[in-house]
Amino acid sequence: MTEILLQLGVGIVPIGVAYLAFRSATDANKKTQQTAVLQAERQAELERSKVDADAFVRAKTIYEDALNQMERQVARVQTQANQVSSDLVTEQSGATAMRDQIRQLQAQIRAMERTVITLRSQLLAAGLAPAPVSEITGPYTLGPRPPE
Repeated sequence: MTEILLQLGVGIVPIGVAYLAFRSATDANKKTQQTAVLQAERQAELERSKVDADAFVRAKTIYEDALNQMERQVARVQTQANQVSSDLVTEQSGATAMRDQIRQLQAQIRAMERTVITLRSQLLAAGLAPAPVSEITGPYTLGPRPPE
């Protein structure tokens, strides 16, 4: 019986070593698979980062181009606003000059009307008939015309 136990013991040792080798190989295979999965995940994350970086660069370029275009448009609008402001100042000074001329002409017309009245009264005092009022020569009133 000792011999059988000895042979059985000798037979169990290689089986135990084989089992340990199998377990080690299985564990190593799991570790290799886990490492491969982690590497694949890292590679996928790296690719996503590259895609995100490329998208960021494209978006940044588009944004900067749009910003430059808006700056040019603002500069154009500002230039046009300056021109309009300059034109407005010119028009206002022209309008002021015209108002001054209108006031002078109105003053001259009033003076002429007084002269005409004086001359009419002098003609009447001298016994002469003044010229009749005509449509062409007036009389013209200053200010708004009364409704007819």
